Amino acid sequence: MSTGGEGSPAPKAISRCPICRKPSVEAHRPFCSKRCAEIDLGRWLKGGYAVPGEPAGEGHPEPPADWENE
Repeated sequence: MSTGGEGSPAPKAISRCPICRKPSVEAHRPFCSKRCAEIDLGRWLKGGYAVPGEPAGEGHPEPPADWENE
């Protein structure tokens, strides 16, 4: 009698959509639908999510001192 040893694949964990918590589908992974993917994109574009770090400076950075202007 086999108990799912070495030859059996591990059971696949069900990943959930981060927006609505329904099971995700491969076509829109990690989301369950295009709608949820677009909701997430909208949150990024509106500033609802942010990557931690130093605030961006204003304007253009100064060129290096050894940079030659032609």
